[in-house]
Amino acid sequence: MYKKKFIILFLIIFNTSIVYAQPNNKIIQKIKDTNTLSFNFKQTISDKVENGKCLVKYPKQIICDYNDSFKKRLISDGKRLAIIQRRYNKIFYYRLKSTPLNLILNKVYLIKFIKNNEPYYVNNNYIFYKIKTEDNKELLIFFDKKTFNLGGWETNDLYQNKVKFIIENIKTNIHLEKKIFKIPREEEL
Repeated sequence: MYKKKFIILFLIIFNTSIVYAQPNNKIIQKIKDTNTLSFNFKQTISDKVENGKCLVKYPKQIICDYNDSFKKRLISDGKRLAIIQRRYNKIFYYRLKSTPLNLILNKVYLIKFIKNNEPYYVNNNYIFYKIKTEDNKELLIFFDKKTFNLGGWETNDLYQNKVKFIIENIKTNIHLEKKIFKIPREEEL
């Protein structure tokens, strides 16, 4: 009797591992094969919706232009993050390490995390992974279920507002110049 229960339990665990291993491997391969990204985005913070376009160059470089009245630009050179309000010539600097983008834009970290973890949740469109950050915050990162491309992420901002970032119209491995990720000084605005 116990032997049958053990065998059934083993088969359930084994089959579950196989089911999750295949998407994990495909996501890992997609991350390995991707050097640059171009995409449109929709970002929701509480009830406020913003949109724009981003360019990403691994490791840890991103530039996003928002379609808003501030003409906001987010840019990372791989070490620092700057948020620029071009309308008012204001720039705010942050350490990239203190933001969720430090993990999201780190291919080595993502590959290791996905290799060692099962999806947190899977729905019709996305495969979700829950990451605990060093400061004990949660980051939900998700990948498109059909293409295995990065689909977006969810986290909380400094004010504990829920931030949802959805990626649309993604293109991979386009040519990007390194100089576009240079963070300007305030006097250069």
